[in-house]
Amino acid sequence: AAAGVFGWNFWQDHKQAEGEAASAIYSQMLELAAQQQNTDNVQIQNLAEQLQNDFAGSSYADFAGLFIARIAAENGDYEAAAAELTTLAAATDQEPVRYLAQARLAKALVQLDKTQEALDVLPAEPNAAFAPQIEEARGDALYRQGDLADARQAYLKAMEAARALGQMNPALQEKIDSLAVAAAEDA
Repeated sequence: AAAGVFGWNFWQDHKQAEGEAASAIYSQMLELAAQQQNTDNVQIQNLAEQLQNDFAGSSYADFAGLFIARIAAENGDYEAAAAELTTLAAATDQEPVRYLAQARLAKALVQLDKTQEALDVLPAEPNAAFAPQIEEARGDALYRQGDLADARQAYLKAMEAARALGQMNPALQEKIDSLAVAAAEDA
């Protein structure tokens, strides 16, 4: 019985130490990101990859994947961003991370002119907390396809969902307004 207790305590201590190590690396990554403001992202990328390799399957690894994709997109490498987000959306067991990855993946695919793929990765009925991002991404894909009426409807749905969450999105409002102007000019 004592060996069982010892084994259990050892396992618990190991898991706690592992979590603390991942947390320290993640905190370091966040600090670098806050300081650098689009300068050298190599250190951030290395820390994110370390989290993914050393702590695969953890929340820290998932958030590192979002970081890697963001850095790739900021550098205009939408193929790399899409690849990272595709892997993350398929692998994560965390619904919030999956929705974020899907919305960001759709935006990366739109940048690659893969609008139908972008629409295909978006859930038809997203969780209300992520509806603003999902519907805005849907609107972006529809807009790029030239379907202005459906794009406007998706943007309106995104705005309604954002308001229900108490969020304001001026960029989304600009998209809605520009489509209203375009519709008025076509009339």
